[in-house]
Amino acid sequence: MPKYRLMTLLTLILIVIISACSSNQQIEVETEPVRNPLVLAHEAASEGADLYKDGQFDQALAAFTRAKELFEEAAPMATEQDSIALNLERMQLNVAKTHVDLAMESIEYGMYNEAIEHYESALNIYLNHEPVSITQQELDDYIRGTYNNLAITARESGDYEKAIEYYDDLLALEPDNADILNAKYFILNDYMHDTERALQVLEDYAAASSDAAAYIMLAEGHAQAGNYEKAEAAYLKAEELRPNADTFTRIGNFYRANGQWGKANEYLQKLADTNPPAATLAVVYAQMGQNYSQMGNTAKMVEFIEKSVAIEPDPRLALTLASHYNSNRNWAKVVTYSTMVLQQDPNNSAARMLRGVAYYQQKNMNAAKADLERLVNDPTYGAQAQNILKAIK
Repeated sequence: MPKYRLMTLLTLILIVIISACSSNQQIEVETEPVRNPLVLAHEAASEGADLYKDGQFDQALAAFTRAKELFEEAAPMATEQDSIALNLERMQLNVAKTHVDLAMESIEYGMYNEAIEHYESALNIYLNHEPVSITQQELDDYIRGTYNNLAITARESGDYEKAIEYYDDLLALEPDNADILNAKYFILNDYMHDTERALQVLEDYAAASSDAAAYIMLAEGHAQAGNYEKAEAAYLKAEELRPNADTFTRIGNFYRANGQWGKANEYLQKLADTNPPAATLAVVYAQMGQNYSQMGNTAKMVEFIEKSVAIEPDPRLALTLASHYNSNRNWAKVVTYSTMVLQQDPNNSAARMLRGVAYYQQKNMNAAKADLERLVNDPTYGAQAQNILKAIK
């Protein structure tokens, strides 16, 4: 074999060998990292917190929801130290809170239906959540607060029956909550003008709670509706439960408004017996005097009006007394009470005329002249004053 052919053959064999070796080499391939849902969950939770702080509630809601789903995915392989249950609770509450904020944002723009949807989403989370780190009391507060927000939002949207439903849900949790009952009452009474249902709300609550305040409200509701007998019965039940100054005042006013002067005075006397402040007692005695006047009992009228002005001088009441004693020719009393009027109202011509006449009848001509001379140009009493002045001269 020629030498050059041998060399060619050797070269060819070497190339084949090199080629064969090269085909057996492993090529390095970049492998994807193992997906870790727990790490991804924490990243999503952190992202949601940042978005929430920036007020980007829609994006925050999506991030918190994603974090919750990732924590659920990580649960089967997690350890106790990973606190999956605690993290899931945090995400659930974050989602609920974000729904609440979105609801409030919707209300600002008058988007009540969207607000109700967000509140109901939050409520659904609260109702189905098992507490981990928060207490049941805290969770119950969230539930009650959300029901209340739903009721208010439904009322603002004009869906009054829906608002009533939400208040009923609240009452199922707190049957004796007066604030909730009052809110329900006012929707029925003021917005829906359904007096019958409104009063039934108060009646049911009053009977269940034996609360004097509820009976007072019930009584006032019946009085406003014109049902005297039911109003009186409710007032008397309130007195039985809470016989105090406020109750006596309300019952006294009720009887006065209905022309029951004797019954009104019975309760005004009960009020006086509680030793109220002087200003209140003066008003009580004045009202009792006026009630006696309505009953035609002049002697009692004068007695109680005198009690009133003895505590707090009132020019209007003092003038009534001066006029009464003028008719009875008790000149000393006329001077006393007309002077009381003039001390507070020096330009009161009626009081000055009464006092001038009283001084004249007492033969105190200088005092009479001083009063009467100030009245000579008075359109009402001028002529009478001039006639008496002529008699003095």
